[in-house]
Amino acid sequence: MWSNVMTLSDVLKQNPKKIKVVLKKSLIGKIPNHRATLKALGLTKIGRAKIIETQNKALMGMVQKVDYMLDFEVEE
Repeated sequence: MWSNVMTLSDVLKQNPKKIKVVLKKSLIGKIPNHRATLKALGLTKIGRAKIIETQNKALMGMVQKVDYMLDFEVEE
């Protein structure tokens, strides 16, 4: 079960093994590097979601770069 939507800092305080990342904003007009980061994460359309392991520092760095366009959920 997934809990309520949170910010990245709230999620990381709970120290989860996995988080669910959902794209909430459009890519139109965004910085090209941020668009490329979201494409690499597999988030190409609004509402798309991916489950990401928090131990992977590379993925967490990508998520932190574009966190203003994402919603986060923690697995209970």
